[in-house]
Amino acid sequence: MIKWGIIGLGNMANSFAEAAKGIEDVNINGIASLSKNKLKNFGIKFNISEEKHFNNYDDLISNDSVDAIYISTLNNTHSEIINKCIKSKKNILCEKPVVTNKRELDDLIKNLKMYDKVFLEGIAFRSHPITESILKILNEKKLGKVKSIEANFGFNTKKINPNSRLFNKNFGGGAILDLGCYPLSIINLIKNFYNKENVITFKSIDGTMCDTGVDSFGLAELAIGDDIKCKISVGIQKVLDNKVLINTENGQIKINEPWLPQKKSLIEVQQGSNYFKHFVECENTIYANQIVFFNDLLNKNKKNQFPYLTNEDTFEIAKLSIEWREKLYKKKIN
Repeated sequence: MIKWGIIGLGNMANSFAEAAKGIEDVNINGIASLSKNKLKNFGIKFNISEEKHFNNYDDLISNDSVDAIYISTLNNTHSEIINKCIKSKKNILCEKPVVTNKRELDDLIKNLKMYDKVFLEGIAFRSHPITESILKILNEKKLGKVKSIEANFGFNTKKINPNSRLFNKNFGGGAILDLGCYPLSIINLIKNFYNKENVITFKSIDGTMCDTGVDSFGLAELAIGDDIKCKISVGIQKVLDNKVLINTENGQIKINEPWLPQKKSLIEVQQGSNYFKHFVECENTIYANQIVFFNDLLNKNKKNQFPYLTNEDTFEIAKLSIEWREKLYKKKIN
């Protein structure tokens, strides 16, 4: 039985706890929030007794009755909480983005270098069977080498709340930090499929800023090595065509629900004049599947290696996200 603690009791924590209910070897053994009302309501909703409620994060992190910590607080708090979990030798599942700037990223790399516990960033689709299926199609279908990638993730938040995590710069808000990891993770996946030593570079960036000083839309053109061109966009005030297109020498792979794949997801494959539908099936919801995957890592039933999200992948995606954001801000300020 894996005994979990949850830090931060917002929407993602509710999704995590809901997903955990259907997994036999999971027990939520502690919840922490700075809000007593959230503690009370969350405890009632998920039947978590009061002795397992913590009104500060440190007491939960240091509690010996917890094996793993799920972090779903505001973006700007992730780095500090991760470092405390590392010191307490807890296994860690942290919502994206795990860091918001280069200093935090350097600390994370240093602190995880000798860490013998499980650490995973919550880019959930990378734990889903859809990841393996994309690579299987590239291997088995006669599609030839990947030539270009297009990936988007955007939605329209109609009301701008300057105190919300999305629109507050101090909370690590903005489209690039909150959503950029998704298309960048696809680029990272394809890069590793061919050669992990390839370098991903930005060729151009653009975007828009909203009144609260964060990026509401980000657009970037990148390259994997010298061969694969990539175009990605993210938005929190702009509905985008949330799909992935992987264009190859002899065809195309189209993923219609890349970021939140369902129990049954569709991948469309065009090979020359031939068209195929490839269905990916999974017993669990995407978040339940991520918990099962994490537990398998903890129980040594799986290894955190390609094509799944490794620590090195997280570092690369974070580095690219920070670079994209900094270049856009510099461009817009100048």
